[in-house]
Amino acid sequence: MITFKEGILAQYMENRAERTLLRKTIFNSGFLGHISDSVCMELERVGKYIYRSFLQQAASSSISADIREELLKLARFVYTHSLRKLALALPANKQLLQAPKQASAYLSKIIYNETLEQMAKYAHQAESIKSLLDREPFHREISEKALGRKVNAREVTEHIEPILLKHHQAEFIRSVLNDWCEKWLISRVKKGPEEGRKVTNEDRQTASDYMTSIRNDTYGELDKLMATIRKYGSHAIAPADRNATLANKKASLQAFFAIQKERLAPLPLTSC
Repeated sequence: MITFKEGILAQYMENRAERTLLRKTIFNSGFLGHISDSVCMELERVGKYIYRSFLQQAASSSISADIREELLKLARFVYTHSLRKLALALPANKQLLQAPKQASAYLSKIIYNETLEQMAKYAHQAESIKSLLDREPFHREISEKALGRKVNAREVTEHIEPILLKHHQAEFIRSVLNDWCEKWLISRVKKGPEEGRKVTNEDRQTASDYMTSIRNDTYGELDKLMATIRKYGSHAIAPADRNATLANKKASLQAFFAIQKERLAPLPLTSC
């Protein structure tokens, strides 16, 4: 038998290290105002969602510990970097300090843009590594110089194994980030009319305007990222091919938003 002293359930300690780090990050980024506990809790929920969703796919896949570690670092980077951007926006949006849900929605939008940017970086990294892998004569020459003799295809494959692993890591992380961005968009675009509820054309217009705002913001971010990659991207990839992944993503989003626009179109007026 185990007996407990009276009042032991009230004896506990709270770990506020994450909240302290949140406030410190925002403070060090230039916003000196107080962030209430209620706002902190909502921002922390967004951060927890980032970690959970980034690692969810990793948990269901047989990936290496290195990729898992990279995803953990990336989740921390995206969350912290987004908090810094939030801090810069707070002086002009002080109403967020009194509206925890709005503050978390604002941070979520920043995180979406940051994740989209990281996805573009990993996509370009994967394409750059693939362009290196495709140079089979080059790898054969390096292998023969290293071994001092002629080599076969298996030996060349063994020689480029580290590069193959690096390509797999970049491509896997790109896929995780891309899936997260797609789920974020779908969750933000209004679903169909609720069962049994009459939806007016005004409701449809409001939802359509909101969807258009998200679409324009997303297109703007993608265009900006593609312009940066065209200018500063790897010279191993032809300029016309540097944005193949992002161009395909924009094309798929155009199809998605076209369907949503049609779904939210005003209903035709019926005569009595």
